[in-house]
Amino acid sequence: MESKDLLLSVLPSFLLRGGVAVLCGGIVGVERERRGKPAGFRTNILICLGAALYMLVGELLTAQKTPGVDPTRIAAQVVSGIGFLGAGAIVHSRGSVTGLTSAATIWVVAGIGILVGAGFPGLALLTTLLVLATLELLTRLEARILGRCRRTTLELAFDDPQRRLRAELTLLLSEQNPEVCAYAFSDEAAGRARLRLEYCEAHPAHHRFLAELLEVPGIASSTQRS
Repeated sequence: MESKDLLLSVLPSFLLRGGVAVLCGGIVGVERERRGKPAGFRTNILICLGAALYMLVGELLTAQKTPGVDPTRIAAQVVSGIGFLGAGAIVHSRGSVTGLTSAATIWVVAGIGILVGAGFPGLALLTTLLVLATLELLTRLEARILGRCRRTTLELAFDDPQRRLRAELTLLLSEQNPEVCAYAFSDEAAGRARLRLEYCEAHPAHHRFLAELLEVPGIASSTQRS
């Protein structure tokens, strides 16, 4: 079959699978974006679409009877390659590890893309719904299993005339779930600033960031309230 005829014959399939890949990645991405995670809407769409594209390339090469082409090896390389992207979402600093859920989501979204590219869009949509249920519904069930969050307030005072320390603290806190960690800065006299932090103290997983936060150089004093 000529290359032009082959492309025309697979174009409808490509549009269908590409659309499903964008839909699946977008569904997961919306949930991640809503929670303020680094791998959000566009990232998950591109991951899912890219994985589907690699599988489609393998299918095209197989249809052209290109020697040495094995679609299963292409899928294996996608799985290996996505591991590097997932590792980039994991942050390890001062004994605290964050981003594991984001990395796992990236890995699963790539698998969904492989399903789409391999010609199983129905299974891909079903897997997407399962992922969404895991990320969304199980988060709500967590309160029933582990108990509801108990919020407390921590106030930190620090010298920050050039606002560099504030930028570092903002970067650290922006990685936290806004539903269990809320914060606000206020200015005081003589270049001093204050951070008011509301967080859940009932669940250790919700306040692991405190160890890293309190080790930031420049934090002068703190006051904790119930």
